[in-house]
Amino acid sequence: MSEVAFIKSFLSSLDSRPIKLRADYVLDEERVGPRVPYLLPRLSAPHPEMPKKVQRTQAPGSSKSITVHVKSARNPAFEFTLPNAPITTTSVQDLKDAVQERVVDAQDGKVSLEKIKILYKRKPVTGKTIAELLADEPEMLAGGKEVEFGVMIMGGAKVVEGGEGDGNAAATAAAAAGGVPKAAVGPSGEEVLRTEAFWDDLQGFLEQRLKDSEEARRLRGVFKGAWEKQ
Repeated sequence: MSEVAFIKSFLSSLDSRPIKLRADYVLDEERVGPRVPYLLPRLSAPHPEMPKKVQRTQAPGSSKSITVHVKSARNPAFEFTLPNAPITTTSVQDLKDAVQERVVDAQDGKVSLEKIKILYKRKPVTGKTIAELLADEPEMLAGGKEVEFGVMIMGGAKVVEGGEGDGNAAATAAAAAGGVPKAAVGPSGEEVLRTEAFWDDLQGFLEQRLKDSEEARRLRGVFKGAWEKQ
């Protein structure tokens, strides 16, 4: 049989079949055989998740600290020290607050914080914490060191009488002159503990360190109550 004759017979056989399937058409499974469902290939295992970094919290008292010397060379001249200041939490604002507690303006009022400038290496500081200010000095960030910050008060001020800054400045001046510093004038010992100013200063110090006024007020009561029971 030639190819042309085969094609003609094949096409004639197709003519007898319906062009479209009926709506009720059902496939005869015996003729076709059971159909196996098509399964998608198994996906490759996803990449394992990177382990999350666990932020370890330092135990209380384990934070690295540094001794901070705050010094004003003039207008007014004073100097004081903040021992064991935490590097990561002690801020420039804390240094300004410490300076503000030790000076007053010409009218014996509080000096505005905007007028108090903290200097490091004779330049105004721009960071927020001591850690940011000493970022370029890794040996200082290791803790256990000493650092000195300067102070400049716009418009001038004067040291509070009997304040820590005044006493340090007098002692420094006496040492430079080769003399013996004079004893501090004013109440001392138990007389100081009987004044509300001492407990106010203690509460202010606790608020500065704890950043919690309620806790500072509670601790003030605890310390004062323990002293009164003695």
